[in-house]
Amino acid sequence: MNTTEHLDAYLEAMARRHVEGTLPHMADDVVLRSPIAPTPFEGKERVAAVLTQLLGTVDAFEPKLLLRDAADCVSIFTIRSGDNVIDGMDHMHLNDAGLVDSMTVAWRPLPAVVAVQQKLAPKLGGTALMLVPANPSA
Repeated sequence: MNTTEHLDAYLEAMARRHVEGTLPHMADDVVLRSPIAPTPFEGKERVAAVLTQLLGTVDAFEPKLLLRDAADCVSIFTIRSGDNVIDGMDHMHLNDAGLVDSMTVAWRPLPAVVAVQQKLAPKLGGTALMLVPANPSA
């Protein structure tokens, strides 16, 4: 495979909501840094468990654009969950074999992120967070 075939196949599997299809395209020691939890998820099995919960919680994962520069890639996507629409970006790194070995996720807008985090974090053993105005009277 060339250096991006694994990434392309990984993103296609995510769009189909097929976690098993992502597995051959991730390194065994893959690390996922997510807005859902402060601690990274490490290892293919743990990352697959996160992806399974994510795709089982949201209504849609829609890849939009992929930017590549050697081993570094940015995937731009939309996540839909009920009335919440999240614009997201993954900074992904590929190892020498072209496998995804790290992912750092950024999501916005914050209210939609918190709404999805409240559903997803408890499924992953984390704590649901709340978005609270700094000045409730304003």
